[in-house]
Amino acid sequence: MGNIENAASSNMMDEIKEQPFVFEYLINKYIKNGRVDAIFPSNFCEVKFVASGSSYNCARLGQKFFENIAKLKTSFEYSSEFNSNQDRAINKDVLYFFISQSGETYDTKCALDLVNKKGGHTFALVNNDNSYIFNNSEFKMNIEAGVEKSIAATKSFTGGVLCLWLLALHSAQTRGADITKYLKDIKDIKKDTQNVIQNTENIEEAAEALSKLKAFPIIGYSYNYVIAKEGALKIKETSYIDVNAYPTGEFLHGHTAILNENSVIVEIFHHNIGEFEQKTLEKIKKDYNPKIIAISDVEDCNDEFLEVKFQKFNSEIITMLSSVIILQILALKIAKKLNRNVDKPLGLNKVVGEN
Repeated sequence: MGNIENAASSNMMDEIKEQPFVFEYLINKYIKNGRVDAIFPSNFCEVKFVASGSSYNCARLGQKFFENIAKLKTSFEYSSEFNSNQDRAINKDVLYFFISQSGETYDTKCALDLVNKKGGHTFALVNNDNSYIFNNSEFKMNIEAGVEKSIAATKSFTGGVLCLWLLALHSAQTRGADITKYLKDIKDIKKDTQNVIQNTENIEEAAEALSKLKAFPIIGYSYNYVIAKEGALKIKETSYIDVNAYPTGEFLHGHTAILNENSVIVEIFHHNIGEFEQKTLEKIKKDYNPKIIAISDVEDCNDEFLEVKFQKFNSEIITMLSSVIILQILALKIAKKLNRNVDKPLGLNKVVGEN
């Protein structure tokens, strides 16, 4: 077994361990009598997510939740890219959705100001209800994760992901959808994610192997590609290793050029893996034979893989959150092996601005 207890104390470690309590609080606050009790407007034809950094990865997952669960048209854009087009038309039928852990992220604040100036409708998801973005948005939701001292976002990211999942469910139920199946298996979310933190297998061995590399890719399909992007960012932020994320299928289109006899790939896949994805993974293994570290809940995984294995859950959202948590722990352990300061990485600060 490899867990987080033997890592040196840090704010990042403490905040990783706080996540199950954040999840439990959000579930208890927003789920009442088999329904999601939240405030989210239902009269918009599209939701456009605008965010930066980890918040952008959070938005990418939110986009999938709203399209797949609520069947609502969505789009997403980096805050800086949104600001680059000052002449853009603001559609009154679109809800512009801003995500920021601090609520003070400079480029996201500028994007919010642009929409407000042109009379657009805005929603804020932040981890600080005394912030510029929260106070200057028409609709709003607090992530409720508490103060985050480590520069690398952990609990504010996963708390934001869970909030977006809840809002997508709320949007679906207002359109008459039955959300019972989504709520069925999350009652033990705190215990389930605590178990992931304490009992994930082979994470120490994976961290040891990856800490010796100067670069490696992380690949995943659909939700797992976005999770791979967040994991890559966490490892870059804390260990300064050049880690990049790719969609599993897209990795075959040119990106395999980076593979050589010393290559290692981190793959994220779950028990509900589809036939197309499985065949793609098999092709990568057959054609290039990289060393594979699999983050997975699959029983009897390929013996050639080093499987960072966690418990299988019926709930898709718990499975996703578990994969994120494992990548956070992996980033922490890699950084510790390299003697990095995980709470204050070189050259990094929370990107905020003056009110």
